[in-house]
Amino acid sequence: MKYFKITFFALLICFSGPVFSQGKAEMSNYPLHVSPSADGKAVVIYLTGDGGWNSFSQSLSAELQKNGYAVVALDTRKYFWDQKTPDQLARDIQRILDYYMKAWNKSSWMLVGYSFGADTGSFLPSRLTKSSAIQLESVVLLSPGFSTGFVTKISNMLGFGGTDKDKYKVYPELLKSPAPVLCVFGKDEDSDFYPALKPTANIKKMLIPGNHKFNDDTKLIAKVIIQSK
Repeated sequence: MKYFKITFFALLICFSGPVFSQGKAEMSNYPLHVSPSADGKAVVIYLTGDGGWNSFSQSLSAELQKNGYAVVALDTRKYFWDQKTPDQLARDIQRILDYYMKAWNKSSWMLVGYSFGADTGSFLPSRLTKSSAIQLESVVLLSPGFSTGFVTKISNMLGFGGTDKDKYKVYPELLKSPAPVLCVFGKDEDSDFYPALKPTANIKKMLIPGNHKFNDDTKLIAKVIIQSK
């Protein structure tokens, strides 16, 4: 019996090794920035704004990691440089989520998106597998807007783009989320979506100090994210 257990374990390593290596290679196809944590807390899947992996996103990821959360950040500026669809994003995030949940032996995760990443991220919860939906603790959307085009736009990056006339509408997606949704806005940002956003039993909205980037107070933002569960 002891020999059988050792042999079975050896076979498991042999067969799972190439699969794991293949998954790791596949992850290199995505513009990811990974911040591991040995803590048993949830994985945070974070979608940056269209500014990409800038100082704001780097600082926020670092704050979450300091609090024991492993972070997988998707650089949306690079990822959406070519046109994507909600289903395509969901397939890619599902692959990323499956890989890191297994690699880090995690049993729960949180979804966080900022600005353009909040808009596109809102389409994810209802498009992932049932098991991933069950494992999803919360959705935190930082400064979301009315709609998104699922492509990086120079006009939006420069602050000249609108948020209400793109093809893909955000609010209907929030209603589909299997996990609680918290939409966070800066008190000083000029958001038309905040007053229009209708809270429900599953959708909450919050104002915190600061502008569209919350005055770069990533410690406060991390605290809000952690308390959203």
